[in-house]
Amino acid sequence: MEFWRPKYHEYLNSEGDVEIVGSTFQRSRILKELEPETYQLSFEDWVEERKSGLCDVANQVLGAHDNARRFEALKKALASQNVVPFLGAGLSMPSGYPGWTQFLWSLQEESHVKEADLESILSAGDYEGAAQLIHNDLGSALFNKQLQECFDRRCSAIGSINLLPLVFPDSNVVTTNFDKLLESVFAGQSQGFDQIIHGNNIGEALRILNAGGRYLLKMHGSCESVANRVLLRDEYNQAYGDDGIVGRFFSRFLFGKSLLFIGCSLVADRTIQTMEKVVELEGAHTLPQHYAFLELKSGVDRVERKKALAKANIFPIWYPEGEHDESIEALLLALMEAP
Repeated sequence: MEFWRPKYHEYLNSEGDVEIVGSTFQRSRILKELEPETYQLSFEDWVEERKSGLCDVANQVLGAHDNARRFEALKKALASQNVVPFLGAGLSMPSGYPGWTQFLWSLQEESHVKEADLESILSAGDYEGAAQLIHNDLGSALFNKQLQECFDRRCSAIGSINLLPLVFPDSNVVTTNFDKLLESVFAGQSQGFDQIIHGNNIGEALRILNAGGRYLLKMHGSCESVANRVLLRDEYNQAYGDDGIVGRFFSRFLFGKSLLFIGCSLVADRTIQTMEKVVELEGAHTLPQHYAFLELKSGVDRVERKKALAKANIFPIWYPEGEHDESIEALLLALMEAP
């Protein structure tokens, strides 16, 4: 659990620096340099305490609603290597990348789009329409440049994203994120991905997957390439339409393994709509069941939300609002335990 070391340093330094003859030193640095063996033993003890604390968090989450039975079904599927993680922006945000809403608002501040107009579109859940509105105002060159500058940055991986190579050591990974954090995390903790499949090439994904190996499927492309991107309304229409490449991919991919959505809001976007169509056409009983770690926001009718997700054959495991990072970390650690 080497990725926890910065958090351990935060713990050591929480009482402030040490001042010696007018100079200040971090407590973590003093311990590490003067007593390296004590420092390492202390870190290992701290890791065990953190695991224990996260185990308590997982037990609290799984003790709510009908989470426990659903989680056990997920663990059994994972033990049979029948789970593919589907990762959203919520896993990249702790590392410093913005969520999609936050990014759009940052672009609005540098555009002539009125706040009320953007708010109206976003409140309706039309994120592709919001992106199109700002794109049309800024123009392609400026919009694309700001997208690349934001998501092509090198950020250190922080939080639960570091657990993914441990929970899914041999699995393919699917994401709608534009950043390159997953590539960095998997390369740093395991052998990395054999191939990265972007946007327009995703139609070849099933053939490539059948050939063996581990792949990262970036469904909406990457931040530095416009050609294979899925972001604006026209790009969504082309990718998710009746003859769209993403639509065809889902119609075939959903006959394979269960998906586990992590860091995804799962609002009524194109992904959910496409999955609903496949389930309606083929019948839920013929398809694998999918799961999601999902934040239960205040004011949301949990039962109604669960019914809506079931139309896409997605079954949520709820965690409390405002406790995203710790809850996801706790649930991933719980997945690593024997079923």
